[in-house]
Amino acid sequence: MRHTIRPGCPHTRAVLFHRTVSPPAARQSGQALIFGMFLLVIVAVLTFYQFSTGQVTTARMRLVNATDAAAYSAGLWRARAFNYYAYSNRAIIFNEVAIAQTATLVSYAGFITQAVKNLETVSRVIPPLNAYLRAVERVVTNLNKALRIMSAVEVAGRSAYIHALAVSQDVIWGTTNGYVLNQLTNEVMKKTDEHFHGYLIRGTLGEQMTRNHGDEDRSRLKDLVQRSLDEYSVNRGLKVWIPGTMDWMVWRGQTEMIRDHDTTAMDRWQSYDTLSIHHRRWRHKRRTREAMPLAWSGVEIAKDPKQSMDRLNGQASSQKHDNGRAYRLIDRSGFWSARAYLGLPAVRDLDENSKAMRENSRFPTDKVTVIGVIQKKNTINTADQTGLGAGRLKLKDAFADFHGDAAMVAMSSAQVYFRRPPGGNERVEYASMYSPYWQVRLVGVDAQERAMAGALGTLGR
Repeated sequence: MRHTIRPGCPHTRAVLFHRTVSPPAARQSGQALIFGMFLLVIVAVLTFYQFSTGQVTTARMRLVNATDAAAYSAGLWRARAFNYYAYSNRAIIFNEVAIAQTATLVSYAGFITQAVKNLETVSRVIPPLNAYLRAVERVVTNLNKALRIMSAVEVAGRSAYIHALAVSQDVIWGTTNGYVLNQLTNEVMKKTDEHFHGYLIRGTLGEQMTRNHGDEDRSRLKDLVQRSLDEYSVNRGLKVWIPGTMDWMVWRGQTEMIRDHDTTAMDRWQSYDTLSIHHRRWRHKRRTREAMPLAWSGVEIAKDPKQSMDRLNGQASSQKHDNGRAYRLIDRSGFWSARAYLGLPAVRDLDENSKAMRENSRFPTDKVTVIGVIQKKNTINTADQTGLGAGRLKLKDAFADFHGDAAMVAMSSAQVYFRRPPGGNERVEYASMYSPYWQVRLVGVDAQERAMAGALGTLGR
């Protein structure tokens, strides 16, 4: 039956009202709940992922920083050891020079004493002058004896200090081996986190970059000491013309470390002073010959004294031959020998045969590489490790199926190098164990070293 909608008809209002009414609320229930649950799952997944990622990133940053600190600490310890070698070697040279200057002073004092004695002997024909010179001779002799006693004590003290420094170098070197540095790196890692562990790759450690230079290898140290002497000690002398004559008064003196011609040992300091009258030859007006010795003195400071001066033959310098007659008289009188000296010590220096020196003899470098690991997986508090996703919604992270002892691995390398500090003298100075300019810096890890950490974990730096 059709209904005709007419204006004003009461049925028309009912029909229009019936067509505009919405369906009941019960027919739409459950649609928003499904969408909300889906959104909640996404938020949960993102939350777990962000939480786990944040924990891993934080752990990785802390491990990397700790590994950098461990490598830098190990390299810094070796750099400080090298600088200690340099400082102690300089102190050894300084004290050796002081011993040489002591020998120079004692020799010159003996030279003055011998000159006064010779004048006193010659002046016996003039009693008043002889009495005055005899008194002067007694004073000078006593002063010379006192000086020799004090010099012997000083030489003994300095020599003992020198050898104590040499022994301390061996002690410091013993603390730079792989075992000690491995303990150091592990301690630095544990200071950051008790679950961190550090391992030193010993293959990258140049333990043989330095060695102990003893016996014949001490020649470099001997040359450095000799070059460090003052000009007066190395070569002192004077040539004065005697007015109205063809004669000259020639004074010669020298202090040097003698290489014994019999044993080739470098354990003797020798100093001498001579004074002679030289007469000019008629045929060779520019040449003179020694006519009369006037004064002489010699000092020997040795580990095993020879009780005599160095021979004039062999490698004797021309200074000794100038006043050869006076020089030979030293052994008869005016000679003083001291056994307080312990000899030139063996010191640590760069090893010319080491790998670092063969690669770069002017600027060798030493390298320390450290592997840092987190050994226990549950120390990284990811969602899986903490059990936040336990149940049917358990979300496995990158460490859930990892089989091993290390959850994360990082590597870092430190390089010990030689460089003068900026400023001051900008001259180029090559690496040595006599200048305390050894420094440390972090450098990149080699691919070969990085491969060594592959078995320790899945994440590497």
